[in-house]
Amino acid sequence: MTTTFEKKIEILREKFFFSFSQANVSDIAESFISLTVSFNSRITEDEVKQTIKRVKADKALNASDISNRALQASLTELISVLTSLFNACITHKYHLKQFKKTQTIVLRKSKKSDYIDSKTY
Repeated sequence: MTTTFEKKIEILREKFFFSFSQANVSDIAESFISLTVSFNSRITEDEVKQTIKRVKADKALNASDISNRALQASLTELISVLTSLFNACITHKYHLKQFKKTQTIVLRKSKKSDYIDSKTY
């Protein structure tokens, strides 16, 4: 049973942010593996429109502090700009810091008798 704050943090960190170990590939014969991924497709305005319409309007703000409701309300005016921005990011292999940032919030599952177990979060 864990009672210290530090140990609880460690248990949750292991549960949600586990790391993968390097695979042993010594038994595989030498072969060529291409590390380049070919991506010839462009993002369409329709794809951007469908994605923005699909997100929940009142969910938490993203890193840019632009609400989903604001994006949905101004979609007609923004669609060509957003599509161009997303395609430029792909073409130039540049991704805004806001697109890379994430925040994980651990919530307790309701009606659990014991919150010591990391599976109750």
